[in-house]
Amino acid sequence: MKTRIGGDEFAVITGSRDYERIDKLVAKVERCNVTASQNGGTVIACGMSRFDNDVSVAAVFERADRKMYENKRALKSGQNDLRDTSA
Repeated sequence: MKTRIGGDEFAVITGSRDYERIDKLVAKVERCNVTASQNGGTVIACGMSRFDNDVSVAAVFERADRKMYENKRALKSGQNDLRDTSA
C-alpha cells in the first residue's frame, strides 16, 4: 500500500514477498539515486524501518521518517548510502 503523507512525502507499507525483499528494493532506490545524481536527475530520500515488536505502528513510522531525513542530509552532502536506513 502506498499513500501520500504530505508535501512530497509518501509512505509505502509492504507485506508478504515485498517485506521479505525490502533490502533489495532499498538497494534499487540507491542505484537509481546514483544514476540520477550522475545525470542531473531527481534523487529520492528514503527511510525504511521494520516492525520489531513495536508498541505501535507509529513507532515504526517515526523511525522510518527519522531515517529518511538522515538520508536526505546525506544526499545533500554528496553521499548516497541508504544502508543505514534498513534497520
